Amino acid sequence: MIKTLSLAFLSFFIITTLIAQDKVLLKLKPDLNNPFSQKMHMTIDVNAGAQSTMIDATMLCETTNTNATDSTLTYATKYTEMIMAMDAGMMTVNYDSKNPEANELSKQIHEKVKTLLETPIVAVMSLNGKIKDVEDLPDDNDLFDANMLKEAAFEYPNRELKVGEQWKATANNKSLGPIEQTYTLKSISAEGISITSEGSITAEGQTVGSITGQYLLNPKTHYLKALTLETKVKNEEVEVTSKIEIL
Repeated sequence: MIKTLSLAFLSFFIITTLIAQDKVLLKLKPDLNNPFSQKMHMTIDVNAGAQSTMIDATMLCETTNTNATDSTLTYATKYTEMIMAMDAGMMTVNYDSKNPEANELSKQIHEKVKTLLETPIVAVMSLNGKIKDVEDLPDDNDLFDANMLKEAAFEYPNRELKVGEQWKATANNKSLGPIEQTYTLKSISAEGISITSEGSITAEGQTVGSITGQYLLNPKTHYLKALTLETKVKNEEVEVTSKIEIL
């Protein structure tokens, strides 16, 4: 009898443990003062009939979590390198932050991005991923807007999720309009937490584009390890396709 009960309890423990591994509460677990590096690759294809433009950019950055409370995390991101190539048909532009004096156009671009390379961007984020505030935004910066960071934030739901479960979120983009997305928890493993998203972009009550994403979170800290995000926007005059990868 005792042996039977022991086996029963062991089976119950194994089953409940396996079930628990299929559920997760997504919440950032701050790792303070331990810098980590990320690489972002972005392509933008603008098709405007006879006029088309291709942009290929790579940015390297280092992020350090500097402070944490029971509900928020403060972090600083410093961009360390930027490389960009633009092909606009009759004109091509190449920029490398390591060689900003290469030509006159490169100098002009460097003037717009140098503050991002010199000064860290400090942001305050809730532990469910929502950007609450952006501090110490570099002055004379033409490329970075605090709203960009807030709009791009990947917000977690405040509830435990099972594999296959979904949640919805809407971000209001100043340029594109409301972006509604549905997120799906695809899997939980030692490699990471896999999440996919798909959604629509609307303007003046009409759907003008689509967005799809694949996210991989660190299974212990729930920080973003990798990302692929693709958007397509089209109107009567222009079609824009963009892809962002975090590696």
